[in-house]
Amino acid sequence: MISLSQARDELRQNERQWAAFRIPGHCVVIAPPGSGKTKLLTTRVAEDLTTNIRSPRGAACITLTNPAAEEVKRRLAILGVRRSTLFVGTVHSFALTKIVIPYAPVVGWSDVAGASIANPGEQNDAFEAAVKAVYSPSEDTRYIRSTMDKARKMLATADELRQMGSRIPQLIEAYEHNLRAEALIDFEDLVTSALRLVEEFPFVRRALAARYRCLYVDEYQDLPPALDRLVRALCFSDVDVRLFAVGDPDQSIYGWTGSRPELLDELSNTDEIATVRLNVNYRCGAEIIAYSQRVLPSEREIGAVREGGEVRAVHCPSGIDEQRQETGGIVDKARALGTPLEEIAVICRKNEECSEMADFLRARSIPCFVRSGHYGLTAATMLVENLAAWVVFPRGSSGRSLSDLLRTWHGLLGTSAKPTDDVSLVRLLRESAQTPNQPASEFLQAVIDRGLGASLRSRANSQDAQEIAKMRSALTEGDLSGLTLQALADRARPVGRVEVTTMSSAKGLEFDVVIMTALEEGLVPFYWSTQDPKELAEERRKFYVSITRARREVHLLYSGWFTWPSGASRHDGPSRFLVELGLA
Repeated sequence: MISLSQARDELRQNERQWAAFRIPGHCVVIAPPGSGKTKLLTTRVAEDLTTNIRSPRGAACITLTNPAAEEVKRRLAILGVRRSTLFVGTVHSFALTKIVIPYAPVVGWSDVAGASIANPGEQNDAFEAAVKAVYSPSEDTRYIRSTMDKARKMLATADELRQMGSRIPQLIEAYEHNLRAEALIDFEDLVTSALRLVEEFPFVRRALAARYRCLYVDEYQDLPPALDRLVRALCFSDVDVRLFAVGDPDQSIYGWTGSRPELLDELSNTDEIATVRLNVNYRCGAEIIAYSQRVLPSEREIGAVREGGEVRAVHCPSGIDEQRQETGGIVDKARALGTPLEEIAVICRKNEECSEMADFLRARSIPCFVRSGHYGLTAATMLVENLAAWVVFPRGSSGRSLSDLLRTWHGLLGTSAKPTDDVSLVRLLRESAQTPNQPASEFLQAVIDRGLGASLRSRANSQDAQEIAKMRSALTEGDLSGLTLQALADRARPVGRVEVTTMSSAKGLEFDVVIMTALEEGLVPFYWSTQDPKELAEERRKFYVSITRARREVHLLYSGWFTWPSGASRHDGPSRFLVELGLA
């Protein structure tokens, strides 16, 4: 544990971090890769709770993902932050537990107040029924689901809806009606309902402002438009909630969620907000920073702490098989020079390409890790994985302390917790340490029986309940049915293995060595995106984010051609991004 005074002293070493830390009012921090935004955010939260926010008032820290929320919680615990009125969690968790559950019944929204979160199967059933009601059997509806989803996520206006298709509004209405008829809502409806409660009912705004003095938002550029409006309703209307937001428009890569990088730009230009632009990258070598800046349409001045760094393009004219061979050679060389395998990442374009690359590397006796989509990462599934890691790995090397795990355990159990639950869980961990080769499904069931199952019956934990159900299905009868406790632990802490991931999933990670494959024009950027300036700009940002995952080395592999799954080949040369960098 480090003290808050130590954390303050570290921020003093960076003039702009220190300036953002000391701003008393609304503040937006534009934070490029490796600039220490999470350290700044968590130290600011700890400082405010210690010196500026008197109990019983608290604060809310909203993140994009569950792993990000857990990392913020971990860092705050290190700083000694303990406050029951501090919320740290995702957008959906905040919307459900702090707005919809408490206030929907009060305003008489019975269909929302009593609804459960629809699982993917229930969503599909509601959608299929809506399609049958709105479209004739002869019409092509293959891409209508993605259109509907995007329209709902981006809160499309009437004009935007008409451009997407004349019957999209009817489809959305039918889909949502079908869910409500089964006492269900999905995540988009959940966030929209929370937004309406905050915007339409002044007493809801006042109640939230009374509870939360400050609102901290991480990765603002990736949040859906509904949350942007919710933030503005809480911080720039008739209530006084102070905003501290961090993000970077140049790292906005989740356009399919409806996010728009312009929202952060617009926020930072608001008169009531002070904007600080961080300008030091602590992660990447100077050469990597220089190349990454050339990817962007407007270059920023970013200082380097690390000297050196290498960015190289490798032409593999024979195709993707040669690229895989080259990847294996780069890994072998890095390993021979002492780089741990977990500090090497291979970034592919799609999940299928990740699986194929992983199969190739394993055949070459290179251990690797691919995060599968068998279940989502929520507080509950991550807890089970982290408990397994604490059991299997030597003390102090699992990446999580027992106190961290018990804190998450308490948060999940909530009011269902019993005094004996902690003792029962610790006893299970000690017993399981003797049997690392036991089936992971048995360990999961034991954790469920010791209190987790009871907590999952709470509506506030509905997403956790869905993902734990997927996890149990995968471990008992699905693709992960042979997984041992040791292998489950490896999913929490993939030590001694190369990470194979997509560009989107690589965000938030960092490695010594990054290898990017299939950098062909038509794939990166994807040929469809070249017809739309906004989509092309996002493809550029994905490339930028991928390069900036590396501390020391970036290897960019291309062939100049590729083959579609249909068998047709396309020879359009290397990615335009490589050409712009002068590397091909």
